[in-house]
Amino acid sequence: MLIESIVRFTLGVKDHRVLCVKLSGSELRVDLDAKKRRKLPCSICGRRARPKDRLKERSWRHVSLWGIAARLYYRPRRVECPEHGVRVENIPWSMGKKPMSFPLITVLAFWTRMLPWDQVARLFGVSWNTVRAAVEAAVEYGSQQEDYQGVRFIGIDEISRKKGHTYHTNVYDLERKRLIWSGAHRDKDSLRRFFAWWGKQRTAALEGVCCDMWQKYIDVIHEYCGKAVIVFDKFHIVRHLMDAIDKVRKMETRVLAEAGCEALKGTKYLWLKNPWNLTDNQKITLSDLLKGNFKIVRAYLLKELFRKLWDYTSKTWAQKYLKRWFWWATHSRLKPLRDFAWMLRRHEEGILAYFDLRIDNGIVEAMNNNAKVISHRARGYRSENTFSLALIHGLGKLQLPQCQHRFS
Repeated sequence: MLIESIVRFTLGVKDHRVLCVKLSGSELRVDLDAKKRRKLPCSICGRRARPKDRLKERSWRHVSLWGIAARLYYRPRRVECPEHGVRVENIPWSMGKKPMSFPLITVLAFWTRMLPWDQVARLFGVSWNTVRAAVEAAVEYGSQQEDYQGVRFIGIDEISRKKGHTYHTNVYDLERKRLIWSGAHRDKDSLRRFFAWWGKQRTAALEGVCCDMWQKYIDVIHEYCGKAVIVFDKFHIVRHLMDAIDKVRKMETRVLAEAGCEALKGTKYLWLKNPWNLTDNQKITLSDLLKGNFKIVRAYLLKELFRKLWDYTSKTWAQKYLKRWFWWATHSRLKPLRDFAWMLRRHEEGILAYFDLRIDNGIVEAMNNNAKVISHRARGYRSENTFSLALIHGLGKLQLPQCQHRFS
């Protein structure tokens, strides 16, 4: 098989032919031309029309052949489309004015989902900026193919991009387990940008929004999708409870240390871990401590009683149990537990909404861990836009550009 035939096969062209392939310096130069007396498709509607004239020669970086850089050269033609007038033809290996071929975009985008971008750049002999441009083109293509219809439940959470409380807001599709939007910061403006991009029609179709009790998120959700039910994530609620438990332990440990008692020293995770996750030695230690008259014992028992709330299948019975637990916590003489109980009372409607929709951010927490893997794999991203681009590409489940030959 001639090298011209190999190039033609990898490009999958039907209206064009490979004139010649020659070694020019350190790269392969591939010259292409349109076949004679053939109508070419309009770049707007795809309707075939007669060619009118030609533009200046353009070049596209192509997938390397045998480790040798390849570049395509072609003078695009303009066609006289009956509907859109004189337009540039649809070039099958090109994506707009991007200087890379469809196959190269696909190959680079495919490998960046598994490897750091700098390694992909070295592997294919291109620059890091070329890899970023390929990922951006792939995300643009995938976003055009995806209309996000049928999304009913979304989860909203934040992820830290770097040290210094620098956050990104991520919005997930809870049913298809994918990231649909990522934006810088953790404020009202960031979530407003999402709803502006999401559109009124898709916002009106939302049935439930799961998030933590961050008031700025709540305000924006009420502002844009008042019909959707807000469900406060039970994992964030339990995290607040764990913080209250640990505050009780710290306060009591400090008081006992002043009296010369170190009974609670090194017991932090005995009170925070689930009972079934304790080791045998931890179970023995916890059993001995539960016999003592410690404040942390009361806090621990309240924590275990709160766990039973999520076992209810009826919202009515769950509400009754929550009221009972509220009374126990507010009469426990433990200030961190009282504060936590009053926080539950202020957000009771969103907490009990869980028993209507049964959605939570467990999937979101798992995908946030995957997002951290993407960030750690690249040792962080310098710019906010690149970080968002990497997350959408890695977690958005977007379709990659299709090409005739699969290079990987």
